[in-house]
Amino acid sequence: MQEKGMGLIEDRIYKSTEPFYWRGHGDNQETGILMIHGFTGSPSEFRRIGYTLREEGYTIQAVRLPGHGTSPEDMRRTGWTDWYGHVLESYDQLAANCKRVVIMGHSMGGLLALKLAGERAAAGVISLATPIFLHSRKSAWAVILQYFIPYIAKKPKKISTLLDESCAYTKTPIRCVVSLRKLMKQVKKALNRVEAPIWIGQGNKDGVVHPSSAAFLQDKVKSRVSELQFYKESTHGLLLDQERERIYADISAFILSLQVAYYGARELGTAD
Repeated sequence: MQEKGMGLIEDRIYKSTEPFYWRGHGDNQETGILMIHGFTGSPSEFRRIGYTLREEGYTIQAVRLPGHGTSPEDMRRTGWTDWYGHVLESYDQLAANCKRVVIMGHSMGGLLALKLAGERAAAGVISLATPIFLHSRKSAWAVILQYFIPYIAKKPKKISTLLDESCAYTKTPIRCVVSLRKLMKQVKKALNRVEAPIWIGQGNKDGVVHPSSAAFLQDKVKSRVSELQFYKESTHGLLLDQERERIYADISAFILSLQVAYYGARELGTAD
């Protein structure tokens, strides 16, 4: 879906569950950035950084995973194979329109991004708060709880913040937690299939994903180029948290380095 009238800041939409596709411009338009949101979240997580990268000329495609951005009842009818199937289709569509694809995923989206990078060609991977190890072990009970209760309510926030722009559900389908845990195990075992350059971002104040996940990822992937950044003041939703502008700049610098490497290789006659 191509949105119009996005050139002016006042026209920008920051809170919407709709997926979006923005064709880039200039030399960077042939680099597509596939953005994959997190568990119970929506493409809205990526709107702010999406605008930033669009201004730099990149082509942006932010997917909406099946069952997300609508209702928890819709999500309950889906699982990780549905989510990943949609990511595969979205990648193929973007790759058909761009010479290079950078895969960016937040939280569960990071898991899907890593799985995709192990099975498709990627110019680079951007992993944001990807769950390998969780702070709480309560999710393990979901295997049993799914037979007794369909949802678990999230604690309401006392203060509204920019993090609300993620448009995440206020209750979580328990059977989907079970599916998420299956995806986590599968990706953890297949990290050695990831060879593309990778940038890993993790908030030190993340109450969901244990910070050790980030170091584990960097250690297990086979990428010759890898960068790991910790953000002291950021929580799980680091793309919308208080250090977001620094994070956008760091991600932009990483993608630019991929561009420089690509064009440099072309000049030497070694790029595809």
